[in-house]
Amino acid sequence: MKNKRFKIALVPLLTVFFIIFTGTSQVSAQILKIGVFDLQKIIRESKTIEGYRQEIAKSIEEKARPIMAKEESLRAMEDRFRRQIQGLSFDERRDLEEKITNEAKEIKRMREDLDIQIRKMDRDLTAKANKEIDKILKNIAERENYTIIFEKNAAGIVHLRDTVDITDKILKQIK
Repeated sequence: MKNKRFKIALVPLLTVFFIIFTGTSQVSAQILKIGVFDLQKIIRESKTIEGYRQEIAKSIEEKARPIMAKEESLRAMEDRFRRQIQGLSFDERRDLEEKITNEAKEIKRMREDLDIQIRKMDRDLTAKANKEIDKILKNIAERENYTIIFEKNAAGIVHLRDTVDITDKILKQIK
């Protein structure tokens, strides 16, 4: 699997170098300026992205409150059932067991819905962050005349000089 991933990551890199070294007049007439950035570092260190994460965490907490309340209610119902099981008739026991089962199913459904909402919020956060980072990258590329900018991990880069890493420039500009 790693070998296949390496080959896939190598394809765009080889394509770029093929174009550069085939001597096309447009590329050979320009000075080649390559930049690299580390998306994972940006995600870890960006105050803006941290703010997005905090918004999501707050939203999740609010949406989880009803689930936690239902779970507490279910625990109380189960405790009451265990304490009173001896004094209950067959029909009362069956009704209470059914009510407990239905409540547990409802909680499970609510948790699944929350998981879906969390995944959607995460996708939205990622799209929002990517859009902002892309805008900054284009700005840096145009302003500083970069020919090519790679994302460090996606390009399969194992080593690079710090002089081509523009991650800190992106971090300074991300709001």
